[in-house]
Amino acid sequence: MRAFAKTTLTGAVERLRPGMKVLLPPGCGEPVALVEEICRQAARLTDLVLMGGIHLGDYPFARPETAALRVATWHMSPRLEDARRRGRVDFVPVRYFDAVSEFAAGGAWAADAVLVHCAPPDGHGYLSLGVAVGVVLPAARRAPLVIAQVNPNMPRSRGNASLHRSQIDLWVEVDAPLLEYPPPAITDLERAIGRHVASLVPDRATVQVGVGAIPQAVLEALGDHRDLGVHSLLVDASVELVERGVVTNVAKRVHRGRMDIAEAMGTRRLFDFLHDNALVNMESSAFVHDPSVIAQIDRFVAVNSALEIDLTGQVTAESLGPRQVAGIGGQFDFVLGASRSRGGASVIAMPSTGRDGAVSRIVPRLSAGAAVTTPRFLADRVVTEFGVAELRGKADSARAGALIAVAHPRFREELERGATP
Repeated sequence: MRAFAKTTLTGAVERLRPGMKVLLPPGCGEPVALVEEICRQAARLTDLVLMGGIHLGDYPFARPETAALRVATWHMSPRLEDARRRGRVDFVPVRYFDAVSEFAAGGAWAADAVLVHCAPPDGHGYLSLGVAVGVVLPAARRAPLVIAQVNPNMPRSRGNASLHRSQIDLWVEVDAPLLEYPPPAITDLERAIGRHVASLVPDRATVQVGVGAIPQAVLEALGDHRDLGVHSLLVDASVELVERGVVTNVAKRVHRGRMDIAEAMGTRRLFDFLHDNALVNMESSAFVHDPSVIAQIDRFVAVNSALEIDLTGQVTAESLGPRQVAGIGGQFDFVLGASRSRGGASVIAMPSTGRDGAVSRIVPRLSAGAAVTTPRFLADRVVTEFGVAELRGKADSARAGALIAVAHPRFREELERGATP
């Protein structure tokens, strides 16, 4: 039984000690006030390690003035580059499903403390983590120290989403807007990709998408589909599909009628939709990212992106050569799960070119030192603005030909030469 003692921001952060490993919620769930207080006390918190994934803020803990702090992340960002060059950032190459165990008690990065961002307790003493459950909830249930930022603006989400007050040591009251992730603007290029991806999604499928312009375009292109399900991530565009009757989740064999979500990233519209909504079942990533769970969902369509894909079907979604720029995320989890789903498919959707058209994203071989996020033996379908390359079950020469056909025309001849043994 923990104290659930109310305190100030200063008092809460004073419980942290130099060298501690402290896990943060990602995305819209970041407890901004607690993070700002850690930064204010950074000088005494030498080598305290802040751990997490995607952050929407400006990474104040990675600035030169907070150089006493360290960062460990499973999702690199350009905003961490300066701190990385100063030797203050560790990248942990772990997929989302394994992050649950690696950052909890018993794992290689077991948290000494977990910060959570919660709605106020209900009548039974339960505090919902609202928009960010994935990795942080299981870690908090086993951590030596749990500090909660309690915020009336946090939606009270349903499902496996709550800590009881007896599982929280300290809490601070902060009435402040959540960080928001507004829908990204999309161009005709993303719309073309979105239409191609939508053509691969059958009615009654369950769809997983990430964040960014292409996922936004995919969701917008699904407006004429029927009885879809949504899995893993909830964004504003998903809400519109629910409201239009496109997403019903009625065809799911697992939690029929509900969507299983680990994180929600959006605006107040999304937060209001999420609040006390029985259609949304929040779950940890131990469930949502488990390939064996995904395999039980018929017609599971995983939609992910890439920085490069080579003519054998190897995908990198995380590095430019040896330089880490993103993370493994859930891509491998979902690609593997989709490969075992009855009627399932995995789609890698990306523009055909990068650097404002200067380079092809489809290449003869991945750049030297590039990390393979999805191996060639799981390559299924690749989509660019020029169409769909079907790779599953094809020999090397046939898959190279399929990929060249969806490359930008300006690079096809060069790719054909590169494909020649």
